Amino acid sequence: MATGLEIKYKRSFMSTHGVLVFVFLALAGMSFYYGVRWYTTGEEPPIPIPVASADPTVSEADITPAQVASYSVPELNPRYLSIPVLGIQNARVTPVGTTETGDLDTPSNINDVAWYTKSVTPGQGSGAMLINGHSGGFSKEGVFSQLDTLALGSEIIIERGDGEVFRYEVVENKNMPLAEVNNGGMKQMMYSARPDREGLNLISCSGRYIPKDKLFDHRIMLRAVSID
Repeated sequence: MATGLEIKYKRSFMSTHGVLVFVFLALAGMSFYYGVRWYTTGEEPPIPIPVASADPTVSEADITPAQVASYSVPELNPRYLSIPVLGIQNARVTPVGTTETGDLDTPSNINDVAWYTKSVTPGQGSGAMLINGHSGGFSKEGVFSQLDTLALGSEIIIERGDGEVFRYEVVENKNMPLAEVNNGGMKQMMYSARPDREGLNLISCSGRYIPKDKLFDHRIMLRAVSID
């Protein structure tokens, strides 16, 4: 009788152990499956997986009022960008070119914006300035986190290096798939939305972050024109 009870106890232990192993392997398999999907497509997993949503090399350091006040650029270059309705006041405008792969470069800090130096400068009267900014960083929102909500007719202000101020109104605000951006959408952003008025075009990331490609799959493509 005692021996029979002992055998029954061991079988119960082995049965419980097997269930635990099965559960562990199932969870590991699900984590791997959804981890791969997240890495390749950006799809949010239904089970918790530690992930990053943006490039951790971009600085999230706060810009102090003193740093803003002391920031200077050549007199004809854009110095500050402000969007009153979004609470953006004097975001520093840093000059950028393109990366080694030919992509438009971006600001090194999520609180700054970047002006593409091969686009026009404020006050030229034609063409368009091209400025981009981050929608978010590794753990904080970026300067353009709410850019997609900016309504038509909203005002955007650029202050030049010499202190002269230029005002623009939003005439177009689109959320565009990256494939469409690269298939003609980006070229369009080099021109004013209205040929008879100077343009200011803003770009920011949106949509899903694709870890494999280290980029988001959509872009906010906003176009504004000078206010007479």
